[in-house]
Amino acid sequence: MSVEKTQIAEKTLLLDLEKLERLRKLFKTDNYSKAVQQAIDETLAYSEALAAARRIQKRGTFGQN
Repeated sequence: MSVEKTQIAEKTLLLDLEKLERLRKLFKTDNYSKAVQQAIDETLAYSEALAAARRIQKRGTFGQN
């Protein structure tokens, strides 16, 4: 079993405060950092899933009975 090391970096970002608050409420987190981290994780997972679906579709085996 491998243990992944996560590197955390402090960055300065310019973000819309209203959208940031909406994001925090959406993910039901107690702080903005957790909300942004979750949004990044979900966006990356979605992107990877979409890329995989497109590869399957190119092979012509996606959505066929």
